[in-house]
Amino acid sequence: MPEWVIHNYTAKNFCNLPENVCNEINRFIDDPSHHDLNRVIVDGHWIPEALLYLGIAVYEKWGYDGLKCVLHHNLLDYTHTLATAGKYGWLVRNYGPDYAIADIKSFIHKALDNIVNDFIPILKVFEGGGDIYEVVQMVESGKLWSVRDLKSFVDALKKPYIVNFLKDLIKAVNELRECIDLCILEVLEVEFYTQNRFRDLCPICFSSTYGEDFILVPEEYRIKNLAFRVHRKCFEELVKRAREFLGKGLNEKETLHRVMFKSMPPSIVWEAIKKAKKV
Repeated sequence: MPEWVIHNYTAKNFCNLPENVCNEINRFIDDPSHHDLNRVIVDGHWIPEALLYLGIAVYEKWGYDGLKCVLHHNLLDYTHTLATAGKYGWLVRNYGPDYAIADIKSFIHKALDNIVNDFIPILKVFEGGGDIYEVVQMVESGKLWSVRDLKSFVDALKKPYIVNFLKDLIKAVNELRECIDLCILEVLEVEFYTQNRFRDLCPICFSSTYGEDFILVPEEYRIKNLAFRVHRKCFEELVKRAREFLGKGLNEKETLHRVMFKSMPPSIVWEAIKKAKKV
């Protein structure tokens, strides 16, 4: 799975999530006693009963930010699984992210779509004045997803905040749609450039940094030896381009998309933008 530094960097910088909450969620999810227990995603479909119980446990303790962090963390874990195993892992390792990212994005967005499709019917029942009995009838008649533990399912629906939880779950999914592509690309880029045979390559010009003036970007990745080796001159060119777009009134996210070209790690561009803002 991606190192926590990848989870935190992408969550904070691309999805506007608080780092302190993400750190707590990282520890909660990756606790060896229940690691990934409720991350059951099969062919782009997160088993809704598992997500319901996990989501409620997180929501009770960390609220909306925790819920969004847990979705982000698990979707990046799923991205990593896809990017390191089977056909897509082989493509990423040997040819680069370009050859797998479209399909991997499709799986992640499919997972997001399925969360909405699975939980909207329950929310509509409650908002329409229905009760838990009506939801259970939907389960028993096959109009809703199957439930293995009906008692636990009913107990979850009895939570006094269940309507707010369902609304926030769908809100978090819709917000993640806007930022998750950058996070997916970052995971794939890290996997590609941390291979020994590609570690010396500058991701901007794709030529060797051996014996040349380079910097390690971003700083947060250095502790895990995951930072990209970037020619200083290439990085300064990015800073220059970022400064031009910022000077035209574009915000950071708009500048990111203007400056970044295909297959460039988003973190490198983001660091260039941060430097451009200081100058």
